[in-house]
Amino acid sequence: MSVTSLLFFACAAAAALIYQKLPSKYRALWLLLLSLGFLATWSWQFMLVLILFTLVNYAIGLKMENAPVHKQSWSYAGLAFNLLFLFLLKYNDFYLPEFSKLFVKMGLLVSAETAKILVPIGLSFLTVQAISYILDLRNKRLHAETSLIKFGVYLLYFPKLLSGPIERARIFLPKLEKPLALDRPLLERSAALILTGLFRKLAFADPLFNLIPADAFTAPRNYPGQNLLFFLLAYSFALYNDFAGYTAIVRGVSLWFGIELSPNFNLPYFSRNFTEFWSRWHISLSNWLRDYIFFPFSRAIARSSTKSARTLNLLLPPLVTMLVSGMWHGLAWGMLVWGALHGLYQVVERLPGLRRPLTPMNERPMWRQVLGTGTTFVFAALAWLPFHTTIPQAWQFLQGLFFWKKPELYLLKSTLIGKLQFTTWNTYLLPNPILVVVLVLAIVFDWLQLRGKREEFVLDWPRLAIILFVVILLVLSVLATFSDQIAPFVYQTF
Repeated sequence: MSVTSLLFFACAAAAALIYQKLPSKYRALWLLLLSLGFLATWSWQFMLVLILFTLVNYAIGLKMENAPVHKQSWSYAGLAFNLLFLFLLKYNDFYLPEFSKLFVKMGLLVSAETAKILVPIGLSFLTVQAISYILDLRNKRLHAETSLIKFGVYLLYFPKLLSGPIERARIFLPKLEKPLALDRPLLERSAALILTGLFRKLAFADPLFNLIPADAFTAPRNYPGQNLLFFLLAYSFALYNDFAGYTAIVRGVSLWFGIELSPNFNLPYFSRNFTEFWSRWHISLSNWLRDYIFFPFSRAIARSSTKSARTLNLLLPPLVTMLVSGMWHGLAWGMLVWGALHGLYQVVERLPGLRRPLTPMNERPMWRQVLGTGTTFVFAALAWLPFHTTIPQAWQFLQGLFFWKKPELYLLKSTLIGKLQFTTWNTYLLPNPILVVVLVLAIVFDWLQLRGKREEFVLDWPRLAIILFVVILLVLSVLATFSDQIAPFVYQTF
C-alpha cells in the first residue's frame, strides 16, 4: 500500500481514531497489529520473515540483559545475525548466480532460470535499527525491552517501515509510554507535514523523474552537454524531494498516534560544506554513522600513540564512514565510488585543519559561505552519477557535460511557425522548458522553507495562500491518479 494513496490515509486515519479511544495498555498492541497488517499488504512472506527477524533480535537483547557475563558474546552474535541477514537477503546478487549454476546441475532449476530471493521492504533501515539496539545494550545506554509487543513496534512501526527515519530504541520506546496529546496544534503540524510532503512528491519529484529521458544516463552521448546538465540537476532535486517528501508524509501521519519521528532533511542543498551537508541530508542515517562508525573509529585511532595518529584521525574516519554508507545503500561499485567521493570531499575540507584551527563556517565572510554552498552542491550533484548508474556510464555522462552544442534555433523557429512538426526538445539541442520551470519552482519552495525556518512553514502563510496551496495539491493528486504517474519512492528499494 503506497503512502501517497487515498486508501493509506483513510486506513491510517481510521486506525488513529481507534488508537485514541483505546486504553493505554492496548495501544502498543494495536500499533503492532497495524504494522503487521501494513506489511501484509506488500507481501505475507515479508511479514513472516520480519517477524522472525524481530523475534531473534528480541531474544538476543534479553540474553544480553539477563546474562551480563556473556553480554559481549551475545552482542557479537547479534551483530553477526543482523549483518548476515542483510547480506543473505539484500546482497544476494553476489552469490545467487553461482548457486543457480549448482542448482541447475542438481536438476533443481531449469538452465535458463536463476534462483531468486524476495527481499523484504525497508530491510536496510530495519537492520541498522537492530544493530543500534544491540550496541546500545552492550554499551549500557539502555536496558533490554522486555515487552515483545513494544519491541516489535520499535522495529516494525508502519510509518517508518519503508524508508525510515532510523530511530534509536532509547529515544523511540519512551514515546510509546507517553505519546503526545492529539490537540489542534499537533493536528496542524501533522497536516502541514503531510501537505508539504505530498507537494514535494507530486509537484517536484515525480515530474522531474518523468521529464528525464529514459536513456539520459545510460546513453548520455545522445544528448548535448547543456541538456545533460539539466538532467543531472533534475535527478538531484527529484531524489531529494522524493525522499524528503516521504519523510514529511510519514512524520505527519505518525503524529496522529502521538509519536514524533526524527527529522530526516533540513534543506541539504543550502549546505556550505560537506560536513554540514551530512548533518542535513538523511539526518537519521548520518547520525547513526557518526555514532556507531565515525566516533568509535576516531577514538580507536586517538588511543594509538603513533606520531601520525592526528593525521590519520583527520583522514581515515570520514573515508571509512562514507564507504560504509555506500555499502549500506548497495554492494555495488557505483555505490562504493559514491561513498568514497563523499569521504574524499570531507577529507579535503579537513586538510587545512592539519596546519591551523579552522574558522567556524558562521564566522566566515558571506562570499565564502555562498561560494561554499555552490561548490558543495556541484560536487554533491556530480557524486549522484555513480549512485544512479554504472561507473562507465557515469564517466561518459561526466565527459558529456563538457561538450555543449549550439542550439538549433532555426529548427525551433520553423516549428513555431508551423513549417516543421514538433518532436522532442533534444532536436533543437535545448532542455525541456517544463523541466526548467519545475526546477526553478523546487528551488523557490526550498527558499520559502529556508525563510520560514521550519519544515511546517506553510502554517505561517496567509489563509488564502494556504487554501490555494491545498487546491493546487488536490489538482496535482487528481492528475497523478488518473495519469497513473505516481512512482514508488526511490528509497523503498533500500
